[in-house]
Amino acid sequence: MSDQETQRNLLDDGIIDVDVGAIIDSYLEEEKERPKRTGAYFPSEIGACIRRSYYSYLYPQPTAPSALRIFALGNELHAFIAEALKASEEFSRVEDEKPIRIDYADEETNFSIFGRIDDYVVTKKDNKTILIEAKSVGDVNKVNEPEKKHVMQLMLYLKAEAADYGLLVYADKKNLQIRQFKVSFSEQAYAKIIERFKDLDFHLKNKKLPPAEYYFNEELVWQCKYCPYYDRCMQAIAEGQ
Repeated sequence: MSDQETQRNLLDDGIIDVDVGAIIDSYLEEEKERPKRTGAYFPSEIGACIRRSYYSYLYPQPTAPSALRIFALGNELHAFIAEALKASEEFSRVEDEKPIRIDYADEETNFSIFGRIDDYVVTKKDNKTILIEAKSVGDVNKVNEPEKKHVMQLMLYLKAEAADYGLLVYADKKNLQIRQFKVSFSEQAYAKIIERFKDLDFHLKNKKLPPAEYYFNEELVWQCKYCPYYDRCMQAIAEGQ
């Protein structure tokens, strides 16, 4: 029997009783996050369009299976990085998925910000504390600078946990090539982030639609077509909102 005939015999064109893809999608569906509630916000969302965040609280939509799979792969990549950090001799302490909470209150409002630091490490050599936020990307060679929304996320972690600095680590999904950027805490930058949270909080509590930030920004408008609330937003814009 030739190699080609052997290969054909190994392939069965009959009915397959197990759909692994469907099993994965079902598992990821069960692992979804809890519903959002006004007054409880997350570092990962404040760098996005405020209108999109607003819609996500009032009109939650199920995440597409394709997106859930991408998130799952990103989580696995982070888990690998965390294990590598724990195995390293460079650190006296490594803690992953470290929870943080920032409670904010002034004369106008109050709310809380909840998040998890990917990795909290302390170096053995000079006892420096570093907060690491890892992001997976399709091609790390195209990452010439950190994304603004990622810097904002890490800035909140640096406010919540005293550290010498933060590291934004971009890891290529194909080959684990790394590109990293140092982020230092800035009280001024943090204050601007809080203003964005206050803006979101105000619009949610007053059921008032915020501006469509990305649609009227020529550098960001291309992202609108990937927004799950695109049709709803376009209708609102057509109505002058």
